[in-house]
Amino acid sequence: MIPNPDTYCEIDPSAVDQWGIPVLRFHYRWSENDIKMAKDMQETFEQIILAGGGEPLKSPSPPDRPYQLNRPGEVLHELGTVRMGDKPRTSALNGFCQAHEVKNLFVMDGACFVSNPDKNPTLTILALAWRASDYLLEEARKGNL
Repeated sequence: MIPNPDTYCEIDPSAVDQWGIPVLRFHYRWSENDIKMAKDMQETFEQIILAGGGEPLKSPSPPDRPYQLNRPGEVLHELGTVRMGDKPRTSALNGFCQAHEVKNLFVMDGACFVSNPDKNPTLTILALAWRASDYLLEEARKGNL
């Protein structure tokens, strides 16, 4: 999914977890481009399978999920919700995964990603966490945290 204004999370005003802590509510909408990319991908996979002498498996797409697009929570490598960027108005974290508004808060996981190309993000997460850890240590040594 390409980031879009209809895809975001917010604190649910009424739902809480088992400890009484408010939970996130997720909103999403597949764009026309997302749907076209999924269609192209599935048609390409079908051509590859047929060219190799195989028979593609067909399963009907639910009306709300054309081309078998997954709902949030159904994918193994989901990322995002705490955007990394230069501007506090449009992102929660700076380039070192440090919160713009809370200087001693670092988010070192896949939450800082604004999109994902469908590949395993683990090594990128590790690299970002290492970089953020180096920065955190240096800032702590300087007394900035």
